[in-house]
Amino acid sequence: MIKFTTVAVLVTTMFSPHASAFWNTDKTDYTAVENMFTAAKAGNMTAKRPLFEYKYNKFCTGGQIYTTKYDKYNRSKGGHTSGKLRSWFFAKSFGHAMATYLEGESEPSQAWKKEEVVDEFIPYLVQAAEDKYFTINKWVKGGSSVAYSQYMILINLSVFMDFADHKGLWKAGQREKIVKWGDILYDHSHYSHHANGGRKQHHRWPDTVSKAAAAYMLWGYVNKDLGVFKDGYRDLVQEYKKIPADGKYHQHIYGKYAGAIQKSWDLYLENKTIGDLVIASYVGELAGMPTFDKPNKKGGTVRKMVEHLGELSSDPKVTKGQDETHLWNMKDDGNSWMTVYRLMDETDTNPLVKMHLDTSNEKGYKYQQILNYSRCLANEVN
Repeated sequence: MIKFTTVAVLVTTMFSPHASAFWNTDKTDYTAVENMFTAAKAGNMTAKRPLFEYKYNKFCTGGQIYTTKYDKYNRSKGGHTSGKLRSWFFAKSFGHAMATYLEGESEPSQAWKKEEVVDEFIPYLVQAAEDKYFTINKWVKGGSSVAYSQYMILINLSVFMDFADHKGLWKAGQREKIVKWGDILYDHSHYSHHANGGRKQHHRWPDTVSKAAAAYMLWGYVNKDLGVFKDGYRDLVQEYKKIPADGKYHQHIYGKYAGAIQKSWDLYLENKTIGDLVIASYVGELAGMPTFDKPNKKGGTVRKMVEHLGELSSDPKVTKGQDETHLWNMKDDGNSWMTVYRLMDETDTNPLVKMHLDTSNEKGYKYQQILNYSRCLANEVN
């Protein structure tokens, strides 16, 4: 006879985000990731490789310490074009804090900025964790995804956690409290979680799946949590396997979701989706799970997908009638992800590279929703 406690475990597992791992439907070999995470936990510095270089350069200026008070409610807007959410502003605070700290390392007269991060921003995050900011989802019928907001927070929070780890900024108990809060954000961001009113994972559009892939793989990587990493990798593969040999991914432009919000956003949404897949692919490369140049069953790769996006984005026939502001660093969801792309592709032949460098050379990416200050964090000067 199965004991009651065992039944409870089985039932809980069946409805958890990790259910597929429990029932062994994921046949992927994660040995490389598992070995890396085990070595990192044992203190191997090579296995603890940081996400970025985190070195001061000219793109690290102008950061501010934001300690705006929020609450546990993660609210939606009435539509996809109804304006920005509070969570979006919160997500930007992490990049500003890291840039502020790096500017504090630039010269002795700026050292007080490091103290701002340690004595003001991190305690603010601990309080946010204790108050469980943005963990209770409030959906609006037909409105924007509140889970998407949690993905954005997790992406930027993950990078900050990595930064603080490698700069040695934590005081006793701080990191643990923040991880506990981040794990709640992670759990509640699954459409299948009871917090989301009966929604299912298959209801997610490609731009949502890709954002989840980046968020979960990052959160798994920085905390050496194999289960979370696997969850993100499965989302990455869900989109990766759609890439044909010619790279024409075509989900939000010329694809099933074309015109789903407004036709002028098709290229922008395709760009945003692919950008998140690039971030996820980068984390996979760091952990020994390549997709950037490794062909899927169709012969497609992440590189080919981005190369085709570059062709689309530089073709006047394609861009006619499209909102191109994301290409010119004039939209919060822009091309900060190109910093990550260039860490994997050093050829600089993609037309998106020149757009990225030219449009971010003056003001960087201070106000992007994810990976703001990317050129600072990755020391992408040239």
